[in-house]
Amino acid sequence: MMALWFVISLTSCGTSRIIVKKNSNTLTDRLPQPNSIFIITKEDPDLGDSFLIGTIATKHNGFSGDCNLRQVKRAAEKEAKEIGGNLIFITKHKLPNTLLNPCHRIRGNIYSVPNPEAFEKEILWNPNRKLKVRDFKGSTLDKPYVAATNTYFGYSTSVKSEENLVIVEVDTYFDCELSYYKNNKNQSLVLNHEQLHFDITELYARKFIQRLHQEIKNFEDLIKNVERIGNEVNKELLLKQEAYDKAVYSDLSQQSYWDKWTETGLRELDIYNSKTISRPYRKD
Repeated sequence: MMALWFVISLTSCGTSRIIVKKNSNTLTDRLPQPNSIFIITKEDPDLGDSFLIGTIATKHNGFSGDCNLRQVKRAAEKEAKEIGGNLIFITKHKLPNTLLNPCHRIRGNIYSVPNPEAFEKEILWNPNRKLKVRDFKGSTLDKPYVAATNTYFGYSTSVKSEENLVIVEVDTYFDCELSYYKNNKNQSLVLNHEQLHFDITELYARKFIQRLHQEIKNFEDLIKNVERIGNEVNKELLLKQEAYDKAVYSDLSQQSYWDKWTETGLRELDIYNSKTISRPYRKD
């Protein structure tokens, strides 16, 4: 099951300023070991075995910088990690206001949790993070297959008006709650097959950003063409995912061919692995 999520979030806003207050009574020697998994959630999690180690609030300065929600979360994550946190529970989220404050602003509590993966709802593609059985959290009731993976890519945009730039950033996601896995004796084979679905989606996310580099010259081009380009790339992605399943289901030995095909494709498009593009916002 595949989906393509497109979001245009145009903001011209102030660089985020992060205020972190660390609890003075936190016993750092009792904190879990650092974990590469980091969670930001608005849903009140069950944190019985966790440590509240501080609070966080984002503010803004001026009217230029990086403060769309993606950028604000990224900055907050960096600061929370500095004091040993691996989960932020957002208690307040103020949306941008064009006249008064065009930035996303969040407040929340910083926790150190022993099992951050339990709170994951989606996973960003990372070459060093392979899917595990625990990542598949969807119900298997009445499901026809041994496993199913739901992956998609999407983009966000922001405007740096002082630099006359529009920035497009693309991410590739695995949806934990819409993906399922049934226990079976071929765990490694099944996980490899599902991982490749995720990798193929990343490959087409890079194809999408490649198309933007080739066809988008300015903000006007972006508005006119981004939906068309996205729909075209997504159609190609869906056809490729279907071809992959059909080939491997009919002949398991085909898995190695698709492993190599995807690896080669990702390597050839490695120049686009940041999945970011900047173009002039206004015509000179």
